[in-house]
Amino acid sequence: MKYYLSVVGVLFMITHLLSQHKEGLVEYAITVKPGDTTAIQKQRAALLFDSKMALQFNDSLARMDFKMGKGMLTSVIVNNYLKQGITLNSTSAGKFAFYLTKDYFDQIPIEDNVKVELVNEEKQILGYTCKLAYLIDNGLITTYWYTNELNFDIKQQSIVNKHIPGFPLKYNTVKDGLNMEFEVTNIEFTIKDPNTTFSLLIPEGFTVVK
Repeated sequence: MKYYLSVVGVLFMITHLLSQHKEGLVEYAITVKPGDTTAIQKQRAALLFDSKMALQFNDSLARMDFKMGKGMLTSVIVNNYLKQGITLNSTSAGKFAFYLTKDYFDQIPIEDNVKVELVNEEKQILGYTCKLAYLIDNGLITTYWYTNELNFDIKQQSIVNKHIPGFPLKYNTVKDGLNMEFEVTNIEFTIKDPNTTFSLLIPEGFTVVK
């Protein structure tokens, strides 16, 4: 659970440039490669084939769907206005739901020693001009390709790492010895069914864990 909540923390921050959009959907394909040539790392990477992530958000609501391989799906739905949220985990072991408490929303930001190196290099991703940045945190280097051509008007949200000066369309990181690459595949500026998308009702078949 801590890993998925940390993913949310990394992914919930947005910048404001150019034309503003009140809501959005951003989908990423996740490519996982072994960090070394050992059989166990190759097997772990193979199990995570066809992984995906989707972010949906408006001014006070957000949802992340995180699909790892064929056996695990995690959805985190947050209402920042009400300070309420749920996490839904679906695995081969069953379907489980967790409520996010008020304490989760009232966390005081911790000072960090993150360093960002901005590089004078550009590339096109989905028609958007992106710039290169390296984020260095406790020796771990994450590569970001971010754009300043997207601006989602989300004053109460925090989607994407706060140290990156734009919206990331591609980034690479290392997790538990696996190289993970996230690259955007689709961007939309409307949510088709917000009432269902951001519903905090526990779906049928899920067991609530306290």
